[in-house]
Amino acid sequence: CLDCHRKEKEARLSAPTLHFAEDVHSREGFTCVACHGGDASDPDITSMDPDKGYIGKPKRAQIAEVCARCHADAAFMKRYNPQPYIFSIAEFRTTVHCKKISEGDTKVATCTNCHGVHGILRHTDPASPVYHLNVPGTCSKCHNPEYMAGRHIPTNQYALWKDSVHGKALLEKSDLSAPACNNCHGNHGAVPPNTRDISHVCGNCHGREGELFEASKLSGELELEGKRGCVTCHGNHGIRPPTDAMIGLTGEGLCGRCHKPGSAGEKAAATIVPAFHGLKHRIAEADSLLARVERLGMPTSKARELLMQASDQVVAARATLHSFDSKQIMGVVTEATGYANQAVDAGNFALNDWHQRRVGMGLSLIAIICVMALLISKIRQIEKPHGPNP
Repeated sequence: CLDCHRKEKEARLSAPTLHFAEDVHSREGFTCVACHGGDASDPDITSMDPDKGYIGKPKRAQIAEVCARCHADAAFMKRYNPQPYIFSIAEFRTTVHCKKISEGDTKVATCTNCHGVHGILRHTDPASPVYHLNVPGTCSKCHNPEYMAGRHIPTNQYALWKDSVHGKALLEKSDLSAPACNNCHGNHGAVPPNTRDISHVCGNCHGREGELFEASKLSGELELEGKRGCVTCHGNHGIRPPTDAMIGLTGEGLCGRCHKPGSAGEKAAATIVPAFHGLKHRIAEADSLLARVERLGMPTSKARELLMQASDQVVAARATLHSFDSKQIMGVVTEATGYANQAVDAGNFALNDWHQRRVGMGLSLIAIICVMALLISKIRQIEKPHGPNP
C-alpha cells in the first residue's frame, strides 16, 4: 500500500503515508489491512477485492465498529498491554456523538476526530491530541461557535474553562491532576452530567465536600427545585477559585442568593458567617501576637502548634460548610476558635513573662549599680590618707 500511495500526487491518497511510521499501530506491527481489510499476501490489485474483506475507507458510521474489533477485545488487547483500557462500543452508543452519527450527521466526533487517523499516538505521548494537557484543545476543535453554528448548544465552554481555576492549573501550571473535559464528561461515553450526577462527578476529586453535600438535606431539595448541586454555587466550566468572601449574605457572599431575609437558612447563616470570619480574625490576631513575641526572643513553639491546629480547623470548616448543617459547622468553628484563643493566651503569657523579666533585670541592674557605688565609696575611704605616719 505504501509503495503506491507514496507516489500519488493527490494529497488525500499520499497523506496517510506521511506519519504512519510513527503510528502506535505501525510500531506494534499492524499494517493497512488491519483497518482497511484486504489480503496482505496478495501483491496485486486483487488484494483489495471486497470478497477478501476489503472495506477501503470506512464510512463514518463504521469507524467506531472498526476500532472496536480490536479495542473491545480484552484478550486481544492484553497481548500489547497487561492492563489495557477496553473500549466499549455499548458505552459509545450512549453518547450524543454516536446518536448523531447514526442519524447521518457528519459533523459529529468519532474515534478519528480525537485520536487522529494514520499517525495515532499513545495517550501518554505529549504530542497526542488526547494527552491530558491537549484534551481541552482537541474538544474545542468542534465545540466552538464557528463549527457549531446552527446548533442549539452552548459553544463557550472552552473560553470559560481556560480562565477557570481548573483551566489555569492545567494549562498554565501543567498540573496533570487538574481536570480536563473528559474528567467530568467521560471519554468514549461523553455526556453532559445530569442534575443528579453533578455532586458525584465533582466528588471524584473533591471527595470530602462531595460526601458532605450528598448526605445533606440541601442535596435533595436542590434536585427537587431543578438546581444542579455544586454548580448552583460554583458554576461549571468557568469555576473561579473559591474564597471566604463567598461565605456571606451580602456583597460577594453566595448565601443570600437563595436564603431570603427571615428564612431559617438566613438565620443560620447570620450565626455561622460572623463566627467563621471571627475565627479567621482571631487566628490573624494570634499570629501577629506570636510574631511580636518571637521578635522579643521568647519561645512560641507550643503556641504555634495551637495556632496550626486552629488553621487546620479552618480548612475543615470550609469543607464542613458543604454539609449545610449549622450544628456540625459551628462545632468545627467553635473548636478552632478554642485553639486560637489558647494561642492568644499563650502569646500574652509569653509577653507578660518578657515584661516581668525586663522589670526584674532593671531592678537587678539598679541593685548592682548601688552595690558598686557603695564599694567604690568604701575603697576611696580606705585609700584616703589619715595624717603623718608616726
